Amino acid sequence: MSTLKQGLLLDPKVTQKVFSGIERGALNKVNALVIHQTGANTAQQTFNSYAKGGHGAHFLIDKKGAIYQTARVTQKAYHVGKIKSKCYETKSCTKLQLQSAIQLLFQKGVPYSSRVSSLHRHEKAKPYPDRFPLNSDSLGIEIVGSYDTLKKQYEAISPLQNSSLKWLINELYTHFNITSADVYRHPEVSYKMASEASSATW
Repeated sequence: MSTLKQGLLLDPKVTQKVFSGIERGALNKVNALVIHQTGANTAQQTFNSYAKGGHGAHFLIDKKGAIYQTARVTQKAYHVGKIKSKCYETKSCTKLQLQSAIQLLFQKGVPYSSRVSSLHRHEKAKPYPDRFPLNSDSLGIEIVGSYDTLKKQYEAISPLQNSSLKWLINELYTHFNITSADVYRHPEVSYKMASEASSATW
């Protein structure tokens, strides 16, 4: 079994390749995992992006299934984006919650980006799991896979990648108080292409 030391997941299956530029301050609580795809053909393309700072995730799985830790699990990374309304998306809102979500989502005369931002701020104030995970309480796992702009489709995740993903998720279960109910595909929680990580299983 892996061990956690100073934010690093220590195991022969994990290669440490931490990019301090994507670490964004203390991550005090891990409530969830968010599964992403890079939209790039190679791990190196993602590493080059991470080296510049900005957005990033805590782990990356390359096409051969190799696992890299790219940020410490004690540090926030910008990987989620603006979150959707969980109760609206899962059809579990109370009448009052539904009214609030609809009012924010469909304000007339307000640009779409402003409506999304307003909803995000509204949701952010809720405790987890009443809302989707945020950068401030989740870990991001990137899987290398290209995006076909014509077909609007992400590349299918390979069996090697999926095997590594399952192993990594199970290891993180042992270190944090999370279950399969706390693992999300990126498009579930934020405004991303629906096919991102759609072929991943755990």
